[in-house]
Amino acid sequence: MTNILHPELANDEFLESLRNYAQRSLQPRAADIDRTDDFIIDVLGDLAALGTQRLHLDGKSISPDPSAWMRIHESSKILAKYSTATAVAVSVARLHSYLLVKYTPAPLRDAWLEPTLTASAFGSFGITEPDAGTDVRAMTTIARRVDGGYRLSGHKCWIGLAPIANYCFVLAKVDTDDRNAETVALFVDLSSAGVSRPEQAPLSGLRGMANGQLVFDDVFVPSANRLNCDGFYGMMDGLNLARIEAGSYSCGLILRSIELSVERSSHRIVMGEPLLKKQITQQRIGQMYADYLTADMITQRAVASFALGDGGDQELISVAKLFATDKARFHTDVAMQLWGAAGLIMHSDVERIHRDAKVMQIFDGTSEIHQLMLAKHAVRAVNEAV
Repeated sequence: MTNILHPELANDEFLESLRNYAQRSLQPRAADIDRTDDFIIDVLGDLAALGTQRLHLDGKSISPDPSAWMRIHESSKILAKYSTATAVAVSVARLHSYLLVKYTPAPLRDAWLEPTLTASAFGSFGITEPDAGTDVRAMTTIARRVDGGYRLSGHKCWIGLAPIANYCFVLAKVDTDDRNAETVALFVDLSSAGVSRPEQAPLSGLRGMANGQLVFDDVFVPSANRLNCDGFYGMMDGLNLARIEAGSYSCGLILRSIELSVERSSHRIVMGEPLLKKQITQQRIGQMYADYLTADMITQRAVASFALGDGGDQELISVAKLFATDKARFHTDVAMQLWGAAGLIMHSDVERIHRDAKVMQIFDGTSEIHQLMLAKHAVRAVNEAV
């Protein structure tokens, strides 16, 4: 199934190499990755060698080329079809290098960019807290100003790559935990005194993608480690990229749902004929494909807005994240239903994507928070039209 809006990518050499790797090396390992939950560091090294983590860069600058960003969308779809955990791990590393290049002071950028791009070092992104998920303004992590920098205290959780990360971009309030306090984004070396990593219970989805917690107990962070941006808006810029990627993974999950549904219903005999010949089955697969095309087009529009370099169109990004992730969850459930009892086998393709799709509706802003944000846009539009 080629991309109907960007047919020039159909014969893209990088995407073809990535597709070959995913089919030859990743797909056969997907069940074992899911079963063991072992971090896929060797896979990330392979993908780094292919150049996957550099797609958004032009040297040490963020690429202004829209086709580069569309290539990222396509690569995330390809990886998510076979191992969503791998797709997320690559995208998380891309987010870290994006923040390194765009906002991090040059000495830190130069020290950590290449190791991050080659998967020899890992970053992390600390926003979410135990009692402050999507409501970022409710966070209680504080960076108190002291001579030469800050003293950072707080607890962050549900952080991709936290168990093995070398550094973390941390969002904190300055001096006070007041709801509307000034915010700062800090580059924190995780070898610093006062950093700990409490064990986090394993997740049901994205197994093989390391996830964990970070606690900061009066950690000294030099002034030179402050990112060159307003803390909240700089981190939201990164979060917008993560939300678009969630739309991309979800498009890949819908595609995989279509493939698995056709595969199973072609061979499963029900009442004397293949299940695929039943009208209700064809209707369900047809709706899958319609929703895939819609999700893909919306996500591409969000990608195109982000490629302009101003953080993207927040309304489009929310629509892409909401629609694509909800449809991925719905259609992975339909695919499991078509597989019947065989769809319940742990670590099978259809059972795995069913679990992974649920994660998409929760992280990087739940479906409900995006509904609320879009409601504000809708109410404002109606009031302005009156």
